[in-house]
Amino acid sequence: MEPTPAYRTLDATAIRALIASLPTIAARLGGASTQWQVREVSDGNLNNVFLVGGPSGEVCFKQSLPHVRVDPSWKMPLDRTFFEAEWLRAIQPLAGGLTTEFLHYDPDLYVLIVESLSGHTVLRTALMQGAHWPGVAPRIGTFVAHATFGTSLLARPFEDVFTARRLFAANLALTRITLDLVLDDPYRDHPRNHWHDPALTPIVLDIRSSAATLLAVENLRRRFLSQPQALLHGDLHTGSIMSTADDTRVIDGEFAVYGPIGFDCGMFVGNLVLHYFATPDRAARQATLHDIAAFWHRFHDEFLALWISHDTPPPGTLHPLAYGPAADVARQRFMDEIMADTIGFAGVEIIRRIIGYAHTADFDTIAASHQRATCRAGALGFAYYVLEHLDQVRTMADFLRHLAEHDGTGLLGSG
Repeated sequence: MEPTPAYRTLDATAIRALIASLPTIAARLGGASTQWQVREVSDGNLNNVFLVGGPSGEVCFKQSLPHVRVDPSWKMPLDRTFFEAEWLRAIQPLAGGLTTEFLHYDPDLYVLIVESLSGHTVLRTALMQGAHWPGVAPRIGTFVAHATFGTSLLARPFEDVFTARRLFAANLALTRITLDLVLDDPYRDHPRNHWHDPALTPIVLDIRSSAATLLAVENLRRRFLSQPQALLHGDLHTGSIMSTADDTRVIDGEFAVYGPIGFDCGMFVGNLVLHYFATPDRAARQATLHDIAAFWHRFHDEFLALWISHDTPPPGTLHPLAYGPAADVARQRFMDEIMADTIGFAGVEIIRRIIGYAHTADFDTIAASHQRATCRAGALGFAYYVLEHLDQVRTMADFLRHLAEHDGTGLLGSG
């Protein structure tokens, strides 16, 4: 999508002028536009992001750029703020208290304005600072359950779902990024790949030479493209979550696409595993194990509760043919499928965050280089084990047991 004639990258003065032309948002800030403070808080790879504050309130202002923000040579279409706006419109009725409020979208400037969450902290930052908020993981479980169930064929007429699929299927540029950076590049030589420690190279080579691992990734890639079960956030990592001890919000839905529900689950679980290995403290690691379990159990229980409550579906929704025990079996098989996807996608998320293009900062808190290498190797070795033995890691209990067992060097062979 090429820039429109009206498109231009906005500076602080232009941002004030645009918001001043929007009476509802201007009233939210209060005062005159000359009183508004515009502060850049761009943190991700893709967009310009500002907080705009006035005497009465504050908003978050995001604008797409015609390139990747951190790499201007990497050209990008501008429509990612459009898809984030559409994602917010779809998700707010389902889980509004767990995301940020949509306020305005400008289709010419590719500007999205949402509620400010300046009183919250990026979850990854909070975890790196040693915070442990036990309520966050189950809240994310609630979010994923409501967002995915409510956009699936289980809750809506297929005409509505197919219309939404068609809209989000056009999110081609960011879906291509997911395919390349998560499900392809790390498993071959590619200039975007990099890893800090030579100690990781033997594990990387083992991963790339393991037929079982490569087949597992290929199957996951196929599922990502061919199982449009529900509307996904598409990039649900700990940097896409803002939180306090008592309030948690999912942000940055520009990667939204219809896909397998376990993809979002796996992204979140994979990032908790990365934090687990980046945390030398045993008690903190144990807390992370509890968080992973709490996320999955809340998601599982709430998704099933929503499904059971729709045994008499809304008009136009497909009525279930199975009933009684057969319906219970059908539901459990579907949840088992989500579980299998969750485990697999968690594995690929861990791998790409260690050897692919976009790393995480979790390991940066470890001062000693040899300890950082050991912790990264532990995470990478665990992900390798999971992908190579997917047929043996079938439940969250299996996953957590193997995670605890790999709580060391991670320098695993292929056996």
